[in-house]
Amino acid sequence: MNRFVKIIRLSEFRFKRVKYYSVSINSNMERDCEFYRFLERTESDESVSEDLNILFEWIEQIGRLYGAKSKFFRNEAYISDTSALPPPSAVMRASNIVVKGKLRLYCFRVSECVVFLYNGGIKTTKFAQECPNVKEHFKLANLLSRAIQKAIVEKSIIWNKNYTDINYSSDFQIEL
Repeated sequence: MNRFVKIIRLSEFRFKRVKYYSVSINSNMERDCEFYRFLERTESDESVSEDLNILFEWIEQIGRLYGAKSKFFRNEAYISDTSALPPPSAVMRASNIVVKGKLRLYCFRVSECVVFLYNGGIKTTKFAQECPNVKEHFKLANLLSRAIQKAIVEKSIIWNKNYTDINYSSDFQIEL
């Protein structure tokens, strides 16, 4: 079965330094995107509420203050375009922020100005591809990241004049 992916601008997550996006699979609704699906699943889980708040804090700080520098994103596999938030432990310790759990939000850092937020969950193993909770989210995130990268190379997604945001036609879709 073919899946059609539509890019969704996350209007609540547009900051001075970073514009955040997500994707919606077989839907055109912003609230039906992968990132909001992640939020729906995790917001009601008391065991991750503190980590979720810290994750929001990082998304905002990266967006408002720092830009999407690679040091803020966690590598989850040796060869992968997909990374994760929250940032690596060393970055968080340097900022005096401690995350107790293993909550992961998979994302694609396209540049220091554009980031796609996907889905995730509580990682229970060392490697995302082995974790029953996040394995499927990680695999989908990798597939989406490669498809978005291809669309940029093929110029279906183009940069604005100063390379701080992306543009695409309103009917643009990626077929997976």
